[in-house]
Amino acid sequence: MLILIYAMLLSPEINFGEITSQRAIAIRIEDLLIIVFSLAWFARLALHSRLSLIKRTPINRWIALYAAIFTLSTINGMLTNNVKPLTGIFYILKYLEYYLVFYLVLGIIKSKSQVKAYLKAFIITFAIVNIYACTQIGSGRVSAPFEGEIGEPNTLGGYQVLILSIIMGLLSHMRLKKWRWPLIALALFSLVPFAYTLSRASYLAIIPAYLTVIILHKTKRRNVFVGFLMTVIILLIFFFPKNVKDRIFYTFVPVKQEGIPTFKLLGIELGPSASARLQSWSVAVNRWQKKPYIGYGITAAGFLDSQYFSNLVELGTIGLVAFLALLSSIFRNTLRIYRNSNDEIFKGLSLGFLAGHVGLLFHAIAANTFIIIRIMEPYWFLLAMIMAIPKLEKSQENIPSIEIEENKVKSLKNTDMLLNSKIA
Repeated sequence: MLILIYAMLLSPEINFGEITSQRAIAIRIEDLLIIVFSLAWFARLALHSRLSLIKRTPINRWIALYAAIFTLSTINGMLTNNVKPLTGIFYILKYLEYYLVFYLVLGIIKSKSQVKAYLKAFIITFAIVNIYACTQIGSGRVSAPFEGEIGEPNTLGGYQVLILSIIMGLLSHMRLKKWRWPLIALALFSLVPFAYTLSRASYLAIIPAYLTVIILHKTKRRNVFVGFLMTVIILLIFFFPKNVKDRIFYTFVPVKQEGIPTFKLLGIELGPSASARLQSWSVAVNRWQKKPYIGYGITAAGFLDSQYFSNLVELGTIGLVAFLALLSSIFRNTLRIYRNSNDEIFKGLSLGFLAGHVGLLFHAIAANTFIIIRIMEPYWFLLAMIMAIPKLEKSQENIPSIEIEENKVKSLKNTDMLLNSKIA
């Protein structure tokens, strides 16, 4: 599974076709790794009948509901010629692959040492990705490895929001200095390529992610996080690169472009990019009104820069409600695990994921965040680690009692041996 973590961001992608009004079909190395690991897991299940294929978690019902809806909606889209059959089948399998990663990891995790090893792999991968991104500064917007000539800065930004949140969560609870200082250094370093993604959705997402850590972490370290936030804000005002500032303020610079009406937000005229996005959302709502219940099927929305509006068109009201219910369940259950955990690594991981989850909810306003491979594979892997925490903590509590029982048995045996020797 460690190989899979590295492959998520560091493996090349093979495109099998680009569709003008829909999405490309692509296969990546980790797709093959997931298949191999899954086959190995199925073989293990066949040998050990007591093992279950799907581990019980509080979010299972919502995963099943959402998967059923997007499958039925897409099949309906194929039958009504709104979705190309090959593309629809591929994307159904791709969406299901995220949940396969979730259950695969959930079935494999047995100890805290595994969680620590996986976290180290995530952090090392994050460092490599940011080093690579830094090499692109000066040549345009930075991106992750193997993203093609154009790149996907928005994808990199969303991934950075998720892993930066994990690091912030760990820093808020971990006491070991050998972890703390390298994590602080990595977090600060990653802010440089993060800024040069020029991804406004990512800039928007990092703020609520950071505030989530501050709000939920009620200890003295919260003051440190607040102080750091104020310092960063001051530095942003005076020292941020011109192209980053221009990217942010370009949102509110009205420039007339043919075919794009100018929209206003709170009385402020928006730039052409933001106006074009709002126009596409308006078109999406009009399309949804024609098929309001189960939508047109996956990929039928085409390139629509918003997860929520994309879901509304593709899966209808029922699909959007199921999607939001799943996200809500993930938040509530992760929060419960965070509050009930007594282990500093588990608490840090849970808090970090909560922050990342909130950040991605905002990122999804202007991106299809929850279907982007390089964000969702780490997301569902990390979520599986969190859902395994109650079981891992319970097993940790049982270890001392087992050791006590073993010591009692040993002492009884020693006593019997002494008595027998005296009698003899």
